[in-house]
Amino acid sequence: MNEPKNGRPRPRTRTMASLLMAAIPLIAGIVVWSVSTGDVALGADRPPSTYVQIDPFRQVDTRTGIGTTRIDGNTLRVAVAGSNGVPSNATAVVVTIVAIDGQGAGFVTAFPSGEPLPQASTINYQSGLAYSSEAIVPLGRGGAFDIFTLTPVNVVVDVTGAFVPNDGASGGRFVGNDPNRILDTRAGSRFRAGQTRAIDLPGSVPADATAVVMTLTATGPNQPGFVTAWSDGPLPATSTLNIPTQNSTRASTAIVAVADGAFNVFSSSDGHLVVDLLGYFTGPSASWSREGLYVPMTPVRKVDTRATRWLERGETRSFRTDGAGIAVGSLAMIQPRTPGFASVFANGTPNPGTSSINLVDSTVIANFAVSRSSSEGVALFSSTRADYVFDQYGYFTSPQARIVTEVAPTTPAPEAPSPAEGCSISDLLVPSCGMWFGASTPNRSGGYDYVTGLAEYEAVAQNTPDILHFYKNGAQRFPTASERQMAERPGKQRSLLLYNWKPSGTWASIARGGADNEIATVAANIKAYPHKLFLNIWHEPEDNVRATAGSGMTANDYAAMFRHVVTELREAGVDNAVFVWNVMGYWGWRQHLDALYPGDQYVDWVCFDPYIKDNIQDDLGELMGRSRPDIGWPGFYNWATAKAPGKPIMMCEWGVDLNSTTDPAGMLDYDIDKMAADYPMLKAWVYWNEANVWNCRIDDQTAKGRAYGAAFRRLAAHPQFNAMTPDSAP
Repeated sequence: MNEPKNGRPRPRTRTMASLLMAAIPLIAGIVVWSVSTGDVALGADRPPSTYVQIDPFRQVDTRTGIGTTRIDGNTLRVAVAGSNGVPSNATAVVVTIVAIDGQGAGFVTAFPSGEPLPQASTINYQSGLAYSSEAIVPLGRGGAFDIFTLTPVNVVVDVTGAFVPNDGASGGRFVGNDPNRILDTRAGSRFRAGQTRAIDLPGSVPADATAVVMTLTATGPNQPGFVTAWSDGPLPATSTLNIPTQNSTRASTAIVAVADGAFNVFSSSDGHLVVDLLGYFTGPSASWSREGLYVPMTPVRKVDTRATRWLERGETRSFRTDGAGIAVGSLAMIQPRTPGFASVFANGTPNPGTSSINLVDSTVIANFAVSRSSSEGVALFSSTRADYVFDQYGYFTSPQARIVTEVAPTTPAPEAPSPAEGCSISDLLVPSCGMWFGASTPNRSGGYDYVTGLAEYEAVAQNTPDILHFYKNGAQRFPTASERQMAERPGKQRSLLLYNWKPSGTWASIARGGADNEIATVAANIKAYPHKLFLNIWHEPEDNVRATAGSGMTANDYAAMFRHVVTELREAGVDNAVFVWNVMGYWGWRQHLDALYPGDQYVDWVCFDPYIKDNIQDDLGELMGRSRPDIGWPGFYNWATAKAPGKPIMMCEWGVDLNSTTDPAGMLDYDIDKMAADYPMLKAWVYWNEANVWNCRIDDQTAKGRAYGAAFRRLAAHPQFNAMTPDSAP
């Protein structure tokens, strides 16, 4: 089975004192307001959108008078749509706004042209210094946005990206991760003034990702200055982070374009730099999806500790967010007792040890916050006593760690027995006792958020999968950080990773070397993984066989492709991949199987994908493939053991279709000991917990589904599937 794919406007006239007071509780690193084409209520939810990469350029510099039209003494208008690479249909732009040499304390607010001034701020500044913040500003009438300044101050605006409306796409979608520190010069050599360094992204970021979201923190600079992050080419005349004073610490979360898995960083000051990766925007090789689209929403206050109690030093407090996805908002740190920092992350997960905001030399500071949300919400950690305000402005679609499954009360499954003594795992990951019991875990809503799906699966199965199954294409890098975390969770057994990977091109072109660059990328990332993993090249090939000579997709082409890829990986030094040959194994495609088999020296495991429906199998015991003497089909197990004697056999996908099976629970209540005796080479089962094609969800909430879930728990608890755990695997 293939993975797919009218409120009244607020008055604008206010006193300066009231505006300054209003700005403090709504400090924002990134502020999102509604896009206006008419009289739209401020803050109303907006259609989803995708990110578009553009070359950074300086649009506004009031010091030289470029790029603006003055509307009044406090407001500038900036027209950007349709110029300098910004799409003419852009509805929002990504900008860095710098406030320089302010005459007194104040704030800057950026908002769509034609709309009332919102009660929020983009930057808070002090007299005589430079302060900056990234912002996603929706465009209003004429493809423009306005900038309001409370007191006289020079303003610089650098445009670094854009968003266009889209209800689904391949590229331009956000994929979030737990904060991941990818650079900390305090552990090595500090940046020298005027130095540029190229920073490689981790393997969790696909090679064709267009941009990343990261928090850049400058600390201990020898002088005021700025930091610029960009994709490639000459240093642009823009800045990503501005450092107002010597020996300060300042953080800025930003969307930074990348190229070929890397980006550049320039520092004008001598000092240290820390980079925490929060996620990336997909490139063209990603699957089409509605996940990762940005949805702005009416700002909602989730935290204001001034109304309750400040956070003490080292305290963590949780709060709930709206929207099923990655929470986006602003986090303000107010009057800390000592210099310090704060972090936001999914509640119930370990503190990542990264910072979302830093404050050393001011009384109030804010930064854009992006956080995964769990079923328990978002956690906020403070390193010092301080007050905090968090306002949610939107979310990226598709939860990354949200557990939403409600499980009906059931009788608990019996405890699994302890692993048997005297058992071992071979170099090819074959267990000497029992069988592996794994799963592919798409999430319940129909997407491919495997982190959420794993939690949903375990809540019903009451079992940690021995194998976790994923699908990759082209130059995608794997294992990713989240996949490694899923496999190596503290307090849980380590799961083995199984990948079905499809290189780009026809089988014939791949066999001729057309995908060798992709193979090299995959090889480098697999070699960096410290454990063995299962790897199949192009699963279920029967579906793609074309008998026409010259099509490049004949069965013989497939076998040649498989041999070439395995050879290339081995010659690249990959010695931790166990090669799996994965076919559907259904008798309707039996005429192709002999030619598709690449040969014993290239195959470590034989794998197939059986599913139960009333008209295919009679019970669980026939999953290995019911024989069809009338057409000369001996059943898959008998065919495989004759074709590849001695090879262990895995069911890489299996399930029972609840919609077309009269008694799915009864199908699972089978003598597993007898099945192990009848099929001694069967060494692994990997369940397909999805409903996109066939409904195999073990958390289906119909009466039939709940009975099936209970039967699945009984199956997962069988001693044959608990004789060993993968924690001693090579």
